[in-house]
Order: sequence, then structure tokens, then C-alpha cells
Amino acid sequence: MADKKSILLIDDDPDFVEAVKVILESGGYDVRVAYDGKEGVEAVAAQRPDLIVLDVMMPVMNGHEACAALKDDETTSDIPIILLTAVADRVATSTYTHRDMLESEAEDYMPKPVEPSELLERVKSWLS
Repeated sequence: MADKKSILLIDDDPDFVEAVKVILESGGYDVRVAYDGKEGVEAVAAQRPDLIVLDVMMPVMNGHEACAALKDDETTSDIPIILLTAVADRVATSTYTHRDMLESEAEDYMPKPVEPSELLERVKSWLS
């Protein structure tokens, strides 16, 4: 059997992290977690994942900053990144916009709350 694909989940909401971790593990993935962008970038350096699921709105280093840091580093620039965001519901109260999503270097983005089957489908498509 092939090695499990590894996913790094970076989000500052512990309840959301636990829910998404369960979804991804149910799809047969090995999931590690980080709770802010800086911790996530450090986790990638320590153990390279096959894919990153990254929240946008986080303390310390937000998802856009973490994504840019990872994409600017030639050793991590090829790791697919899926941005997760509640921005769609909060554009009026957020400094983030849909344009930010489209201009980021992430391969994909999904609104929160995520639909488990859609998340697994997107992850599978980026890992195949």
C-alpha cells in the first residue's frame, strides 16, 4: 500500500481544526495541524506535507502572508494550498476581499463552513 498523503491544516479555531481533521482523516489522509500562519510555515519546514489547507483570518501571520511566504520559497512553492475562508460572509466587516483570494498564489479556495464531501473531493483532485 502506498504511503498516506499528508495534509497540514492551519487554522486558529480549535473546534474547526478538530472537525476538519476528522473529515480529512476519514478520507485516509495523515493530518498535522498548526494554529497560526507562522506556526504553519515552521511546520512545513520541519516536515513537508503533500497539501496545505490554510485559513485566511488568523493572528500572528494571516493566511495570505503564510501562502506568500510558502510560494516565495522554492523548496515549498510547489505544495498545493487550499485557502479556507469565511470572508464571503464577512466582506463588509473584513479587510479581505474576493479579489485577495483570486490574487493569492493559492491553488484553490473554499468558503467556510466547508462541505465535507466537497473538501475531500478538492483535496483528492489536488493530490492526484
